[in-house]
Amino acid sequence: MEKSLNIIKGARNYITNLIEEFSIEQLNEIPEGFHNNLLWNFGHIISVQQSLCYLNSNVPPIVEMDVITKYKSGSKPDGAAGVEEYDKLKGYLFSTIDQLEEDKQNGLFKTYNGFGLKSYADVRIENIDDAIRFVAFHDGLHVGYMMALKRVLNQKNLHNS
Repeated sequence: MEKSLNIIKGARNYITNLIEEFSIEQLNEIPEGFHNNLLWNFGHIISVQQSLCYLNSNVPPIVEMDVITKYKSGSKPDGAAGVEEYDKLKGYLFSTIDQLEEDKQNGLFKTYNGFGLKSYADVRIENIDDAIRFVAFHDGLHVGYMMALKRVLNQKNLHNS
C-alpha cells in the first residue's frame, strides 16, 4: 500500500504545481467544451478519496460531508468557489492522505462495502486496499483532465494578452 500512497502523493504534488499559477477566477473558469474547472477537479479527488476509503468502510470521513457532496462523482461546479474554499481544499489535499496512511496502519478499516465500477470495465472494489489503489488511478486520471484544462486556459490567456 505504501507504493499506492506514494503515487497519490506524487499526483497531488503535481496538481499543486499545475494550478499554482492561476487566479481564483481562472480556477473557477469552465472553458468551452468542458463540464467543470480546475477547482472542481481539485475538490473532486478529495471527495472521491473520502467516499471510497472512509464512507465505504463505515468510518467517519475526515472532511465535512458538504465538501464530499459538492465535489462527488456526477456533480458539476455550482458557482464560483472563493479563496477560502480553495484554501480549505489545499489543506485537505495532503492531510487526508497522511491521515489515511495513519488510519490504515492503525487498522481503522475493518469492514468494506464492496461495489463495482461499470464505467471502468466492471472493476470491483472489495476492500480498503482496492480503494487506495483505485484512488491512485483516479487521481492520475484527473491530473490528465487538469492538464487539458490548463492548456486551454493558457491558450486563452495568450490570445487575450
